[in-house]
Amino acid sequence: MSGLSKVLVSAALLSGLAIGTSFAGTPYTFKLVTKIPLPTKPGHGDWVAFDPSNQNVYVSLKDHGMAVIDTKTNKVVHAFQDIKAPNTMSFDKNYVYETAAEGSGAGKVNQIVVINKHDWKIVSRVATKGTSPDGTFIDPANKRLYVASDDNNWIEEYTTGAHPKFVAKYPLDPAKPENGPDVAALINGTIYATDDSDVETLDPNTGKISKVADYQLKQNKFGGTKGMFWDAGHQAIWVGTTNHVIYIVDPKSLLIEKPLPETAGADAVVDDPGLGLAYAFESGIPGFDVYSIKDEKYLTTVKAGPKGPTHSGAVDTDTHNVYAYAGGAAAIYVYKPVAQSATK
Repeated sequence: MSGLSKVLVSAALLSGLAIGTSFAGTPYTFKLVTKIPLPTKPGHGDWVAFDPSNQNVYVSLKDHGMAVIDTKTNKVVHAFQDIKAPNTMSFDKNYVYETAAEGSGAGKVNQIVVINKHDWKIVSRVATKGTSPDGTFIDPANKRLYVASDDNNWIEEYTTGAHPKFVAKYPLDPAKPENGPDVAALINGTIYATDDSDVETLDPNTGKISKVADYQLKQNKFGGTKGMFWDAGHQAIWVGTTNHVIYIVDPKSLLIEKPLPETAGADAVVDDPGLGLAYAFESGIPGFDVYSIKDEKYLTTVKAGPKGPTHSGAVDTDTHNVYAYAGGAAAIYVYKPVAQSATK
C-alpha cells in the first residue's frame, strides 16, 4: 500500500512498570448494587454495551443469544436466544446490530442480526462476506455499519437500517495474522482497528490503511491489542491488551505516551467521562481494573463474581453504575462507585 507508515514499538517501554501494583489514595470504593441473572449458562460472554438513548444495556450471551437489561429496574426485559455464537453489537437510534459468528465450515452461521429497538423484534439477518464477524461500530453521520471479520482479516462496510447492504471490504495488516482483527472504532473521522499486536488507522472514505503500529505483544488465543476509547482531555486513545498493560497512545503517530498496568489482560475498556474513570474488564480473572483518566494512573481492581473471566462490561454514563459480566455466575454484577469522602 503506497504511503503506508509502519511503527514498531519495543516492549522495553514497559521496563520498571509495576504490573498489578495498587496505588494509595483511591478516590472511590465500589458497592455491589445487585446481581442480574442472565438467561444463559456460566462461561465466557463476549460483549456488553450501554445505550444512552434508552438506558438499556445489551449483553452477548455464552454460545447463543443476546439479552437487554433495563438499567432503571436492573432486570432483563428482552432476550433473543436464536443468535448463534454472538460476538459484539453496535446500535443507532432505531436498531441494534448483533453479530452471529460460528466461523468457517459448512452450515455455519455468520450474520448481522438486526433488532428493532421500538418493538424488540428481529427484522433481518444479513450473511456477512467473511466468517467470524467480530468487532462492530457505527458511523451515524454517514449511516454506515462496519464489521471486522476475524477469519478473513478485513473490515466490511454496510449501510445501516432494517436491511443492511454490503458496500465494500477493506484488508487489514498484517497480511497473515496469527489471530486476526478484534474491535475497532471510529474516532474523530478515522477508523482505529486492532489486529494481532497492531493498532492501525484507516480512512473511512477509501478504506486504505495510513499507519500501522506494531506493539510487539505476546499473543495468546485472544490476540494482543483489544478494546479502546477516546480520551478527549488528553487527546489520546487508551488501548487495552492481553499482555497485562493498557497503553495511552498518541492518535496521530500511534506511539505509546504512557503504559499502565492491567491485572490479568483486558478485552473491553470503557470510560466514564462524568467521573473521570476508566475500566478494563479482565479476561484472566473475575473482575475489572479502575483508572483515573485525568491522572492517567491505575487506582484499584474490583472483584466481580466467582471464578471465571469478566472479559467484558459497560458503564451507565447517567448513573455511573458499572455492569460487569460475571461469567462464572452467568450474571451481570452491578457496581456503584462511591466517593471515599462520602463513606467517612
